[in-house]
Amino acid sequence: MERSANSQNVSNYEMLSHYYDELLQDEEALSLWLRYIEEEEFHTVLELASGSGVMAGILKKKGYDVTASDISEQMKEVSRVNFDGEYLILNMAEYSLGKKYDLILCICDSINYLYEEELKGFFQCAYNHLNNGGRLIFDMHHKARIAEFAEQYIEEGYVKDIPYQWTIQSDEEEQAIYEHFTFYTPDGMIQEHHMQNVFDPETVKEIMSEWFEVKMIEDFVEDEKILTVGYRK
Repeated sequence: MERSANSQNVSNYEMLSHYYDELLQDEEALSLWLRYIEEEEFHTVLELASGSGVMAGILKKKGYDVTASDISEQMKEVSRVNFDGEYLILNMAEYSLGKKYDLILCICDSINYLYEEELKGFFQCAYNHLNNGGRLIFDMHHKARIAEFAEQYIEEGYVKDIPYQWTIQSDEEEQAIYEHFTFYTPDGMIQEHHMQNVFDPETVKEIMSEWFEVKMIEDFVEDEKILTVGYRK
């Protein structure tokens, strides 16, 4: 790959948003989430961290009344190819919409972008925006991912004719996973860094139990994803 001397760093999803579906879309995980969601009866859905809008678009086509959301303006822009409904810009740990929903959904390990001290806000906001009998469904990293990425993972290739490098490495002391994306564009090298915190399931359960009855499926995707369902108290 040709390397350019020009280099710039960008914030979360400022660059990756343009290549998100090509690099990170997980069809198998999407089918697992859908199968679980469709076991329950919901009509109104608020999806947090909707990203490129794939899940929101699928749910809307299936007849759900879906509101999508994300903290990233760039992700909202690229979502238009997948989802043509309401898409809000919000922080999933601090929002007030004046509406309630049957289901609040947060997939793709998005909750792991929060710090542990932000989890209380995440759960309280979800509780405040759920109808009686509503559900909060989210997934998060399994703790086995720390060991999985103890040695650096490196992927290189081309996406939309742009050379890229993607590395993942964990930090056992920090209980965090670091992802680094480098795109070698005609105008120079663009780098984007991401960090996700890996939570102790018992800590998550303890925090959310103030507002929810909690069910955890630790083998939702073996050694990879824990699915958590909160039943609004």
